Amino acid sequence: MRIKPLSGVLGLSGLLFLGAGTPAAQVSPTAPVLSTIKSLSCTFPVSVAGSWDKTTGEAAVNVRKSAVLTFKFDQIDVSESSARFVGPTAAPEHIVAQLSGANLHFMDIRPAGTLAITSVFQQVSRDQKLKAVYTRVDYLPISLPGYVTAPEVSQHYGECEVGS
Repeated sequence: MRIKPLSGVLGLSGLLFLGAGTPAAQVSPTAPVLSTIKSLSCTFPVSVAGSWDKTTGEAAVNVRKSAVLTFKFDQIDVSESSARFVGPTAAPEHIVAQLSGANLHFMDIRPAGTLAITSVFQQVSRDQKLKAVYTRVDYLPISLPGYVTAPEVSQHYGECEVGS
């Protein structure tokens, strides 16, 4: 059984999309100071999804342009390491917000096991929006006759607009 390194593919696609290592990828002098941001509206139009073949167990990655993922963060307080995630369908949830260098990370762990991490970079993409990546992993084991769930892994690329 041969397994392709899923993290390497996701990391490489992220580097290619974000342009890391190029002069344009440096912290933008016109980017907002991450420690002062109180709210963000994020949009992710491009995503990749990881999966495993049910027969061979081989890992694979699929690039997909599906529905645009949008959500918001408000009540951001990096001194308290907290924020509130406001999604399109669920009730708002308080989550962890951590400033690290030129990155603002949001970590959302749900009781059922879902882990979502959003990283907002202090680099402007366009119209003063900040480049961002949203990563989600989930596994809820269910086994029914003819059906067995598999872990869900996805990474979404886009940008966040700073609110007032």
